[in-house]
Amino acid sequence: MQLNGTARLDDDPAELLTWATSLGRRYMGEQKAADYGRRNAVPGEFLVRARVDRVIARTGIADPP
Repeated sequence: MQLNGTARLDDDPAELLTWATSLGRRYMGEQKAADYGRRNAVPGEFLVRARVDRVIARTGIADPP
């Protein structure tokens, strides 16, 4: 699969904390969400926002010949 589009890096501390906490909640559970959010929303980390303009995909690639 190929994705074509535009990506933007965001290092706003409030946005990083919001998204890192949300992702922590999703993958680690409610009890660990805040810890993961604080751990991952630090200087040097970025939030990547991507707008996909085009998707190129193929079907049946795992089908036997």
